[in-house]
Amino acid sequence: MMKLSTMQDVVATVNEQWESPLADELLLRWEHDAQRPKFWRSSANFVFFCKIQGNDHILRFNHADERTAQMIQSEIDFVNSLADLGVNVARPVRSKTGVYVESVSTMLGTFHVVVFKALHGKQLDLEELSTEQIEYWGQALGELHNAVMRLRISGRPTWQEQLIAAEKILPTDDSYARKAITRLTDELHQLVMSEENYGLIHFDFEPDNLIWNKDKPGMIDFDDCAWNWFVADIAYAVEDMICTQGNNVDLQTESFLRFMQGYRSVRSVAQTELERIPLFLRLQHMLKYVRLSRALTPVKLTGELPWMAALRDKLAARMQLYRDEFVV
Repeated sequence: MMKLSTMQDVVATVNEQWESPLADELLLRWEHDAQRPKFWRSSANFVFFCKIQGNDHILRFNHADERTAQMIQSEIDFVNSLADLGVNVARPVRSKTGVYVESVSTMLGTFHVVVFKALHGKQLDLEELSTEQIEYWGQALGELHNAVMRLRISGRPTWQEQLIAAEKILPTDDSYARKAITRLTDELHQLVMSEENYGLIHFDFEPDNLIWNKDKPGMIDFDDCAWNWFVADIAYAVEDMICTQGNNVDLQTESFLRFMQGYRSVRSVAQTELERIPLFLRLQHMLKYVRLSRALTPVKLTGELPWMAALRDKLAARMQLYRDEFVV
């Protein structure tokens, strides 16, 4: 989640036709059709649809305060390596100058920009997936992890580096969160790490990052990829299907068993590994808590867009839920 102040500045440039002069300016670094890019969404990134030689593409950009160009390039290296291995991912497109990541100075600051070919198909919510598609989803993640074991990509953060960075972002008086980070670090250091169970994971393999075409999912949004245990990727993918009231985890739900059936059809994973899912969910919730803390500070009330207050309240409520988990 980006800073809400940054989100407001950029979304304020979008008109009723979902067009933005900022997006127009950024897309100039690529050969593209005359049709103006159309706004799609903003969360961790700003995303617009655009056309290149009549084909659908994705224009994605971040403010330089959010990510470095080097970090984005390491993501691109990962995606291109996966594509070369036959994994169905959205490939990036080189700009007019022959690079994948352009850094563009604008009136709103510097933005790091990339363009991807759009995958053919459609996104489906978890509730829309058939049991067969849930199994294919698990299989796709297993195939991704198999491919990762053949790659050596540099420049992506480890879970240790994520927690160190998180602690630096936290307010100094947030003692509960700091103690929770210490506990997480100690517990994770006790886990066995090997080439079989640890690697570069997607980190957000939820349904909204899959594009379905005839029951085969393509993969998008690798911008959070990081070094972690493979079972963490499973945990982050299936959280909505296994978490019950009070954040209890149920590993016997029919949908989760079907997901794992698909995963295990291409890759083995021990039940003892799966039993660590609650630990990895705690890690994920801590990282989200810190990101939300950063996103909500400072609050920019002057000229606030009508929907921003409701979004701020929603995110603050979610942040409180995560806080409740580690305030003991």
